[in-house]
Amino acid sequence: MRRIKCEGERIGRAGDILRCGSLAYRVETDWAKWPDQMEHMTALNCCWGADGFLYVVTGKPDAPVVVFDRDGKYCRTIAQGRFGKSHSVSCTKNGTLLLADAHKSAHVIKEITTEGEEVRVFGTQGVPGDSGYDFDYLETLQKRGESPTGTRWNKNAASNARIDSIRRRGQPFCRPCGMIMTPEGEYFAADGYGNCAVHHFDADGVYVTSWGAPEDFRVVHSICMDRLGRLWVADRENCRVKVFDTKGNLLAVAEGNLSRIGTVFADETYLYAAELDGGVTLIGLDTLEVAAQLGVPGDEVFKAHGICADDKGNLYLATNKANENNLIRLTRIE
Repeated sequence: MRRIKCEGERIGRAGDILRCGSLAYRVETDWAKWPDQMEHMTALNCCWGADGFLYVVTGKPDAPVVVFDRDGKYCRTIAQGRFGKSHSVSCTKNGTLLLADAHKSAHVIKEITTEGEEVRVFGTQGVPGDSGYDFDYLETLQKRGESPTGTRWNKNAASNARIDSIRRRGQPFCRPCGMIMTPEGEYFAADGYGNCAVHHFDADGVYVTSWGAPEDFRVVHSICMDRLGRLWVADRENCRVKVFDTKGNLLAVAEGNLSRIGTVFADETYLYAAELDGGVTLIGLDTLEVAAQLGVPGDEVFKAHGICADDKGNLYLATNKANENNLIRLTRIE
């Protein structure tokens, strides 16, 4: 098992420039042109479709997916009323979108068209997997005079208590976080808010297998596949990324000078680990070594809940903020 040491020097912004080694980006906090009624919308995650549009999830039932063009101009809103809390979005080889619904009573992942129509639903609406998860577990701990597990970055007692309540790997799903489709048309899901599992479904959407346990993951928050067929999984609260083959065998672990991992995304060259508490770490797919660590944990602007890249290497950060920094573009400087 390979250990990827994320221990390089981290450098903050110099004006509007974010630089690390040979990589440099210009920070554009106003790239997305939200309509007036969405001026302070929350952006949780995003992906570029093969049709050339950026699909952004907001977590809002009345605007679960907002679509922008390549210039950052607002185009339309889709899938209104179909999600309680749209948490993540990934684009498939079929031109569809996969969205996890992280609402506390949803427990489903939906495949939809780019017009917002349902193609397939994974899981059963309103029926959680039996992981032991208790949304109100903080009250139970308080009655016992106990406190939830404390972590360096997560100071939310209710959130930590909910994670503590997970006793075992449950079946799909319990407040899932994300799903991808492989080039072969199979599906892998990160079932993390109320579970501790990666789930595998075949190309027909039939459940195949799962792996994970409370001691393996503390919030399975995101998953992606690289061009070599490896699965990168964000182990959010443990501030690390785990790498698996498609059978669930552990190949590598990236850890060190990282904050909580919001999203993992891969292009042809890098694995991008978006850090929820500030920054982005780039790992070379061929070398499995850190290429850059952009930004410093604690920076309020770069608290990246979601990330994706376009075909020019520009990065798009969804920051889970209801302000002018909710969707940031980092424009690659050659």
